[in-house]
Amino acid sequence: MLRLALVLCLAGCGAEARRDASRPDARSDSARLQATLDRLAAELRWRSPRTVAAMAVVDLASGARASVGGDVTFVSASSAKAWWVAAALARVGVAPVQPHARLVFVESDNGATGRVIDLIGPDRVNDYLWKVVGMRSSALTRWNYDGKREATNSPRRMGTDNYATVSDAVRFLERLHRGEILDRERTAALIGWMKLAPRTGLGGWLLARLPPAARAGAAHKAGWLDPGCCSSDRVYNTLNDIGLITLPDGRVYAVAIFSHAGENYWGRQAPFVEYASCEIYRAVANDEELECSRAGDPRRP
Repeated sequence: MLRLALVLCLAGCGAEARRDASRPDARSDSARLQATLDRLAAELRWRSPRTVAAMAVVDLASGARASVGGDVTFVSASSAKAWWVAAALARVGVAPVQPHARLVFVESDNGATGRVIDLIGPDRVNDYLWKVVGMRSSALTRWNYDGKREATNSPRRMGTDNYATVSDAVRFLERLHRGEILDRERTAALIGWMKLAPRTGLGGWLLARLPPAARAGAAHKAGWLDPGCCSSDRVYNTLNDIGLITLPDGRVYAVAIFSHAGENYWGRQAPFVEYASCEIYRAVANDEELECSRAGDPRRP
């Protein structure tokens, strides 16, 4: 089993209201977020046996942030389509990507994603991730749907699989929201497309248990490699989701939850991601009244 690394970052980085991370409010908010992630990591053992998970969150207003397993590499699955599309947008603009966007974000279509990658080539996707976004622990390695695409510059840290960390995923979301990695038109286009992704059910795990307003306004992208898809369920059984979530007071937070290898993918692992996302929302919003549990959730032993 992968070892979960515990990372607590306290760097201020708000877009709406930048604050010094040394201020007591940023420190206390980060501590509260970290406590929530630590509790979720501890509960994972009985909520979804054998699942390995990593989580990261940053409040874009206060700069409060926390992570568990932040620098552990996971197969990125289709969550990576968000930053691959960003790479294409950066180089060729909105118009060439637009015809493929709905298929990529509504249906998570692999062929349409390949056509977006073809606009710039896989090596340039990685160059964008590393040099522009700063996602130094993530890479596109291979995408051979409706054509062969092999990145010659991938470090191949996970063999032929594409990979990312939750810290990198949150860095991407944070910088996307601030307009630091795309211009205004391209930023608006990508966030708008991410809002087309499912709200609940298959591909909607991050939003499924959030309050209706937050669910409706979120921009996200899930990725999954479900049982039987690949060579080994213990290696794959991947279920990831990343997103930008808006709170009732207008604050936005970035969150990433990656998971794999659970023994009960649909019955335990998917509900855990839904539950964890809701508990993270509850902590960022400081909403003590929000109930994240659902009928059928496992009980604490």
